[in-house]
Amino acid sequence: MYPVLFHIGNFPVRSWGVMVVLGILAGLWLAARLAKKENIAPEKVVEFTLYAFYAGIAGARLWEVIWGWEKFSSHPGEALKFWSGGLSIQGGVVAGLLVCIWFVRKHNLSTWKFADVLAPGLILGQGIGRVGCLLNGDAYGIPTNLPIGVSYKEGTPAYAVYGAQPLFPAEIIEGIADIVILFILLRVYRRKPFDGAVALYYFIFYSIVRFTLEFWRSDSLLILGGLKVAQLTTLGTMLLALAVVFHNWRRKKMENHRA
Repeated sequence: MYPVLFHIGNFPVRSWGVMVVLGILAGLWLAARLAKKENIAPEKVVEFTLYAFYAGIAGARLWEVIWGWEKFSSHPGEALKFWSGGLSIQGGVVAGLLVCIWFVRKHNLSTWKFADVLAPGLILGQGIGRVGCLLNGDAYGIPTNLPIGVSYKEGTPAYAVYGAQPLFPAEIIEGIADIVILFILLRVYRRKPFDGAVALYYFIFYSIVRFTLEFWRSDSLLILGGLKVAQLTTLGTMLLALAVVFHNWRRKKMENHRA
């Protein structure tokens, strides 16, 4: 694992930051292409991305700090060092969702159409970002004897906890799952049953993946009955998204029946 790829003078170029930037650029490229199909100016996607980037970083770190305050209570200054690891995708998505609601209202855009444009790019960015987590040695799994186990180098968060023993490759599996979800969303996008379907399926499929992988993640917080914060929030998200999908399908069926 390579938390620092190289140095420019005394400045370390961190692998996590590089992969996050690549993920954002790739997601932005895809979202801009889809925006044209919805008659949304690609410039709006670029503008939104700038707002969502800063809000997402802040939200991802705030989520981690709130739910893991015991790690920062004795050294509050460490809460600001997001580059050292400890960013929650869920917190970033929540912050991005709030920015999206504000943005579409400000520009009088269709909320669901804009969300459909963003969802495939978001999951693409997440998949690339997980490569950064792997290189940085965070979002790691539990110890495993499976041949797919990953050993981390000294200086990574995973090594600080478990040393060089093999760990379940949670980042790799989630990254692969994210790309699989991407292809599913693109297929749904081609034949959308209703506006918002792509975004809702994103929440459903990603929630299923995250809920399942949390059983093998080692860096997440337990909160209730053996479940983790991420599992409780993804479970709630999935159920809510399923309810909205069911409602929209039922409404469409009734409209077709009346027609």
